[in-house]
Amino acid sequence: MTRIILNLGLRLFLVCAVAAVGLGFTYTVVKERIDEQEHKQRAEAAETVLSSIEARPQEDPELLSSLQGDFPDLSGAFEGLDQSGNVIGYAFVLKSKGYNFITMAVGVDAEGKVTGIKVVTNEETPGLGAVAAENPSFLGQFEGKGPDPLTLGENVDGVSSATYTSRGITNGVNMALDIWRHLQERS
Repeated sequence: MTRIILNLGLRLFLVCAVAAVGLGFTYTVVKERIDEQEHKQRAEAAETVLSSIEARPQEDPELLSSLQGDFPDLSGAFEGLDQSGNVIGYAFVLKSKGYNFITMAVGVDAEGKVTGIKVVTNEETPGLGAVAAENPSFLGQFEGKGPDPLTLGENVDGVSSATYTSRGITNGVNMALDIWRHLQERS
């Protein structure tokens, strides 16, 4: 009996080991493509949130690395440049917690006003939070607000049945405004 259990255990171990090696190999093959797609999504979102001020987004890895110590949920930092190459705004790609996680880009102009919000990915509940995260009228109410922190129910109206998502997006916008204030204090 012991021999049968050891034999089956060894076979199960070998199947698991082969599957793990196969998954690891597959991931190394597609990792570069995954990174490219994520970069493309961040860049498109930055372009969208800076379009209202006619700024051209330029990703700044040095700015990102200098901010990630204080803002670990930040995954992308773009400077919004005008025709002359002057910085007239920023786009911050960050992760915020709603019911689940929401990755969003928030544009902030030189005066600390929100220029736009674009949800890059969301893991919210389909039909509830996911609808709120993609709702243009909900996201549009943030535009022009700032640099002071926003409060759900005071400066911003939430979406019925999507309180966690509404709070998560408001917290993400407040994080972007905090980053903008942090940059103003540094300069």
